Amino acid sequence: MNNKIIAAVAAALLSAPAFGANIVLNNVDPAGVGFNDPTPAAPVGGNAGTTVGEQRLIAYRKALQLWGETLKSDVTIVVQGSFRRLTCTATGGTLAQAGAIQIFANFPNAPLQNHWYGVALANAIAGEDLTPGPLDPGPLAPPFNDDIVANFNGDVGRPDCIAGPGWYYGLDSTPGPGQIDFLDTFMHEVAHGLGFQNFVTETTGASPAGLPDVYMANTLDLDLGQHWNTLAPAQIPVSAANNGRVVWTGERVSENAGVVLGPYEGLRLTGNVAKEIEYGNASFGPLPSTSNLNGDVAVGNDGAGASATDGCEPMGNVAGKVALVDRGTCTFAVKAQNAQDGGATALLIANTVAGGSAAFSPGGTAPSIVIPVVGISIGDGAQIKANVPGVGAEYFVDPTRLAGTAEGYVRLYAPRVIALGSSISHFDTVASPNLLMEPAITPTLRASENLDLTPSLMADVGWQLETLKIGSCDTGVTNALPTGLLLSAKVDQCAASAKNRGQFVSCTNAVTNAAKDAGFLTGRQHAAITSCAAQR
Repeated sequence: MNNKIIAAVAAALLSAPAFGANIVLNNVDPAGVGFNDPTPAAPVGGNAGTTVGEQRLIAYRKALQLWGETLKSDVTIVVQGSFRRLTCTATGGTLAQAGAIQIFANFPNAPLQNHWYGVALANAIAGEDLTPGPLDPGPLAPPFNDDIVANFNGDVGRPDCIAGPGWYYGLDSTPGPGQIDFLDTFMHEVAHGLGFQNFVTETTGASPAGLPDVYMANTLDLDLGQHWNTLAPAQIPVSAANNGRVVWTGERVSENAGVVLGPYEGLRLTGNVAKEIEYGNASFGPLPSTSNLNGDVAVGNDGAGASATDGCEPMGNVAGKVALVDRGTCTFAVKAQNAQDGGATALLIANTVAGGSAAFSPGGTAPSIVIPVVGISIGDGAQIKANVPGVGAEYFVDPTRLAGTAEGYVRLYAPRVIALGSSISHFDTVASPNLLMEPAITPTLRASENLDLTPSLMADVGWQLETLKIGSCDTGVTNALPTGLLLSAKVDQCAASAKNRGQFVSCTNAVTNAAKDAGFLTGRQHAAITSCAAQR
């Protein structure tokens, strides 16, 4: 059986080099739009394109190359891509949306019977193309060969759509202030289509043909003591909102969490209220730390009547304090700027949205903000208000726990208000360092060379991981280290900087020595890579 989504127009094919998985783009943008946008652009960050469309294609191609160097498949994977306006306003909106176009169960070699798999993974496991046919010219209608759809918001950066500097199309994961890294975003979105997603509707518990999927088979509710593929439909919505208690039990992610995640970092209240609280980091400003989020809390008062605590006007009572304001009325960036201008050392924003009582991650862009900003629940905000003065907020580090885990497993994103398309099919935002597959793209990601726990999860759902190839020489060493570092990215950097073969071999040797010293490569694996480098 299959499931088909998304419509588009005017197909054209962009091929990627042949790696473990040959991934190609089906460009369905019309002439002069999106990937075909002729607007002049200056080369940036290793992207030599001279038009906006060329830069988008080059960045897309690079992302397909990176995934092709990470996963094995004998069947070409077709990603249908386009740039079009997605839902957005001046202050926020959707950057991109992606997923598997078709799903299959009970195909040849399927590890789990009566479980859905996305078509790209199903093809790789079956060793054959389960969706033969031409590329889809749009709208989707069988027969067609597309496997993943990945649409990006082409209006990002315009005054009415996530206003700011917009997309960064460089290939080096170094966007400027306020820019949104396209490569990181694309690597995230295609990961969904490759297998980082389930196919159940979390708000109802309904699944296609009543069957669970392989992602659900690795999703465990710690309180219920059951994996999602054994839950009744009525249990799914309850579990999907069981914040902090839904985890990933796949063997590879659990094995590698300790070399990816740092010590647990959290936020606690002290004084009149003493407890740990959930929070979400803002998409702007510095990340909270023990040095920048620690002090007495003051409820920001901007003197504006009934909405005096929304932080939308200047506040005169927060100097030297951790400010607390309410969500609503104005943008998160405005609240942060008012708190910062008032001398606050950090900002807590309490949720107030009807049906949205949980901790949250304030969005938007605000390059001028230099204080940490976090979103907390409506209940925690109310408790602070009822007990100030005399309440402190303290960021802390606990080396006895791993950040983003519960009972030894990596947490999945399960906010108390279900967010369709985000809940469960992401790692939790409490992970530290930030992970590629959290629900928001963060400035610390470097998907151009490191995919953290994402390859581990791909292996857990059934993908074989690709080996490092240098030229035509196969090293036999898995390209993605347990840390998620892509050896191929480091080797490519060596090739770009080396003036001769000797320098290339020396550089590659240094890279692999570091991995060997860290315990991620054996001496034999190091020798195999060095041998292939010498043959380049």
